[in-house]
Amino acid sequence: MMNPKIAITMGDPAGIGPEIIIKAVNSINNLEKYLLIGSKKIFLETSRRLNQPLSEKLEILDIPCDISQIKTGQSSMESGKLSFLALEKACLLAKNGEIRAIVTAPLSKKAINMAGYNYSGQTEVLQEYLGGKNKAEMLFVAKNFRVMLLTRHVALENVSKSLNIEKIIDSLRSLDKFLRKNLKIKNPEIAVCGLNPHAGEDGLLGVEEDKIIRPALDRLRHEFNIQAEGPFPADTLWIKAVKPYQDNISQPYDCYVACYHDQGLIPVKLLAMDSVVNTTINLAVIRTSPGHGTAYDIAGMDIANHKSMEEAIKLASSLS
Repeated sequence: MMNPKIAITMGDPAGIGPEIIIKAVNSINNLEKYLLIGSKKIFLETSRRLNQPLSEKLEILDIPCDISQIKTGQSSMESGKLSFLALEKACLLAKNGEIRAIVTAPLSKKAINMAGYNYSGQTEVLQEYLGGKNKAEMLFVAKNFRVMLLTRHVALENVSKSLNIEKIIDSLRSLDKFLRKNLKIKNPEIAVCGLNPHAGEDGLLGVEEDKIIRPALDRLRHEFNIQAEGPFPADTLWIKAVKPYQDNISQPYDCYVACYHDQGLIPVKLLAMDSVVNTTINLAVIRTSPGHGTAYDIAGMDIANHKSMEEAIKLASSLS
């Protein structure tokens, strides 16, 4: 293929995925650059319902499904099957060099597991198909406010056991490479959260900072010349990001690193829920996604905000 396209996968058809995709693609240009993957019938029905016709320039790769088994706002085996197969198809096209980036609408982890696909999220699927020896990393981008997670969909009681010196070093080396290569930041400065309250308070509130995080950051600075600072108390570190984001000025750090899911996603979603982009790095291709979920509660009401999907499409285009 002379000019590989950017694939946009449907996500869960029972959620807001089809709606936000239709709204987003109708707000951008150069539609010949994109390929929709999912049920063509659902895409067209959604387009008609929204009164937003799809351009003939926009190619749709149809994934057949039994639409009668899909109920708006509900997880089902059929919706899980469709959303997984659309993502799998995008991965296979990427492996063959037929697409240059993937944008994914939200899917339901429950639904794909109901369909027999045992994954804890789309990132884990992408890791299996496109990661190779590299570990996929989850980075959230809202303008120049960037947050990477050291652990993703891990129960809180297992977070500490999931962290070790080598894992932190590998993750931050991948992040530093992405910031330099893809975002053209010459000397990235990275701030890392502590795991425990007050970053452990010198061991009084936890030992992970002294035993794992600080040794990893020391090695990153001395062995790899990566400017990784911390560990900082998370509650006060996020305060430093708020005003620069609101005033649209430079952040004190090029990226912030959180130890676990909610530690990183609560602040970024509070500040930028409608525009943040979930970006998977360290894969064969760039993958982006809206920073929200399937929103079953408003599916079919035609009131979903498509801004995060639009930003995900634009970021995938600019990075690929």
